[in-house]
Amino acid sequence: MRILILISILTFSLSANAQKFVKHKVTENIKLKLPQEFVLMTDEDKEQRYQSARIPIALFTDNDRLAEFGINRSYSVWQEGDMKMLKEFYQASIVELFDKVEFIDQGIKTINKRDYVFFEFESVVYPENKFQRNITKYTYVMYTLAGGTTYVFNFTSELSVKEKWQESAHKIMESIKLK
Repeated sequence: MRILILISILTFSLSANAQKFVKHKVTENIKLKLPQEFVLMTDEDKEQRYQSARIPIALFTDNDRLAEFGINRSYSVWQEGDMKMLKEFYQASIVELFDKVEFIDQGIKTINKRDYVFFEFESVVYPENKFQRNITKYTYVMYTLAGGTTYVFNFTSELSVKEKWQESAHKIMESIKLK
């Protein structure tokens, strides 16, 4: 009897933590699945979080504003056979962006018949003064090349909620379909 109760409790807790995913057609050539609670960022959210001249294709966030997913692109000189060089370039860029980076995983993988360079890591940015706190993040980012364009798919969350979002970040990335 105790075993049945334990199994029931475990099943309930696992199903309570499971994220529901919703299909999104972001553009004519980009489709993916996101957690149901993710919504498009408001203009105010974008202004507060991103100071960039390059307008992202799409930015989504969770209800608590602790996790976000974005899609961006840049026109580049990379060729589709340059994936190893692309990986080295972006790895060096990531290391330079943060004060401390701990890679969880990295490499090149194929998702839905397309090669992606990917990096999964935790990062720290130290404060400029002693009254600020460290900025700690969990990030899963993927890069791919298509038609002279580098596409960037980026999931980021506060490090404090990494356990909640890490599995979802993987599911999002595995669902990407880019024509």
